[in-house]
Amino acid sequence: MNHSIRLRSRLASMSTNRLLNRLVLGAVVFTVAVIAQRGQEPPAPHLVAAALVLLVTLVCLLRAQHRADASSQGDSPALRQLGKHPDLLVAHNSFSHSLSGISEHTDEVFRDTVAVRLATIQEELRMLSEGKVVFTGTESWRTAYERILCSPGLERYLSVAWLRNEDYWRDAPGRHSMQLNYDLIQLGVRIERTLILNDFFWPSGATLPAKVICQWIEEQYKRGIVVRLVRESEIEDEPELLCDFGIYGHRATGQLDLDEQCRAERFTLAFTPEKVRLFEERWRRLLLFAVPFRDVLDRKARQT
Repeated sequence: MNHSIRLRSRLASMSTNRLLNRLVLGAVVFTVAVIAQRGQEPPAPHLVAAALVLLVTLVCLLRAQHRADASSQGDSPALRQLGKHPDLLVAHNSFSHSLSGISEHTDEVFRDTVAVRLATIQEELRMLSEGKVVFTGTESWRTAYERILCSPGLERYLSVAWLRNEDYWRDAPGRHSMQLNYDLIQLGVRIERTLILNDFFWPSGATLPAKVICQWIEEQYKRGIVVRLVRESEIEDEPELLCDFGIYGHRATGQLDLDEQCRAERFTLAFTPEKVRLFEERWRRLLLFAVPFRDVLDRKARQT
C-alpha cells in the first residue's frame, strides 16, 4: 500500500517536473522573441519586464519542485553520507521501519516501556557516533580486541594490566589472548606491557614478585614483550593510572573494567585521536613509577 502511494506520488512529481520544464522553455523562447524583434521597433518595456518576471517565477518554481522531490525521496546530506556505507543504510532503513511499526501500537504501558528502552538505545548510538564501542558483561570484547591487534599496519601495542588476583589472564580466553601476543611478536609487532601489582604479590622490600606471578611475567619477558612493573601502593594517589588499558598504535584505545574477581564488567574501544592522546599521556605518567623487569632480574642476580 505504502509502495503504491509512493509510486503515484513519484509519477505525479515527474509529470509536474515535465510541465514546469516545458513552461520554462516556453518562457525563454517568449523572452528572447520579445527582446529580439529584429527589424521592428524596440519592444515595450512592460513586455520585457513581464517576460522576465515569468521566466524567473517559473525557474523558482522548478527549483522548489526539485528540492521537494529530493526531500520526499530522502535525499538529505545525512542519507547521502549513509549511501556511501551500504551496511549503515540498511541499518537506517531497518530502524525507520521498526519505529514505524512501534508507532502503530497504542497501549500506553507498551509505549512507556519502549520509550525507556529507546533512550538506552539512543545513548548507545550516541557513543557509537563518537567512535566508542562498549561491551558489557561479556567476553565478546576479545573478538574486537584480537581483530584490531591483527589489523594491517599495527606496529606497536602498549598494554597496562592491573593484577589483583592470581587468575588474571589464566583462564582459556586469557591464555588465547596471550598466545596472540606471542604470535604478534614473531610478526614484528612491538609489545610493551606495564604490570600494576598489588602489594600482596610484590611486597615492599621484596626484589621479585610472588613466584606464581613472577613465572607468568618472566614468560612474557622471555618471549619478547617489554615488561615493566609498578607497585599499586606507589600510584594510589594517581587514581587515573589504576586501570587496565591498551593503546593500539595510533588507531584506537581499549579500557577494561574488572570486578573484584577480575571478571570483565565492561570493555570500551575508542577510535578517536583524542582518546589515543589521553591514554598515551597516562602511559607516560605511569612510566615515571615503573621499573623494567630486566632491571629487577639484574638486581636479583647481583644479590645471589
